[in-house]
Amino acid sequence: MPKRNLRIVKRVRNVPVIGVCEQCNTQFFGDPTQGNAQSAIQGQFNAHKCEKKVAETSARA
Repeated sequence: MPKRNLRIVKRVRNVPVIGVCEQCNTQFFGDPTQGNAQSAIQGQFNAHKCEKKVAETSARA
């Protein structure tokens, strides 16, 4: 399982706007027009708790 790391997945004019947690794939968004997108994304990441994702399996007959 990947470690709990923040990965920036989208940038607009070299300003991060979307990040994801590599462990639980939760997405975090920043507003590039506010000038603090990086810190907003980092703050959301730091505040979140990873939730275990339960894989759905279907029984096949």
